[in-house]
Amino acid sequence: MITKRSNLLAVSLLSLGLLAGCGAVPGGSPDSGEAGATGTGQAGVGEDGRALGRHDGSSAYLDGRNPNDPSGRGANGEPEHRVHFDLNSSIIDARASDILAQNARWLGKRNVTVEGHCDERGTREYNLALGQKRADAAKQYLISQGVDGSRIKTVSYGKERPLVNGHNEAAWGQNRRADLVP
Repeated sequence: MITKRSNLLAVSLLSLGLLAGCGAVPGGSPDSGEAGATGTGQAGVGEDGRALGRHDGSSAYLDGRNPNDPSGRGANGEPEHRVHFDLNSSIIDARASDILAQNARWLGKRNVTVEGHCDERGTREYNLALGQKRADAAKQYLISQGVDGSRIKTVSYGKERPLVNGHNEAAWGQNRRADLVP
């Protein structure tokens, strides 16, 4: 009888421990709908759009926008340098087409690197391949708009460099992207 109670008590304590561990979500609650900024040592965007933890120490707006300009254009009249994708997709939608067309006109003779990114779901290998497809899709669109392909590099970071930490659709949607880095 004592053994059964001890076993029941042990199972109950283990269950409580597992539940407590599942509730711990770094960077915010999964149900809050908030897309928190990344933690120390990772690149990301704070609530004001300013870069956090960039390896080069710069404080540029990673999303290419100037918060003081209602047109959404970046500092110095630069277009937005980020496009987003649907889940498991590398298809350039209408909004992404507009952004890439603006970049094609703005780039002129500049070189650019297109970085493909994914959300945290899926294996590392799958996300690296999908990130490359997104970078390649953006590159092809830029080429279709007249940008010399020899001036465009592509790289995939898969899910390794999230823009936003979080375990919800809001965060995942921000992380499924291609960034143009002039």
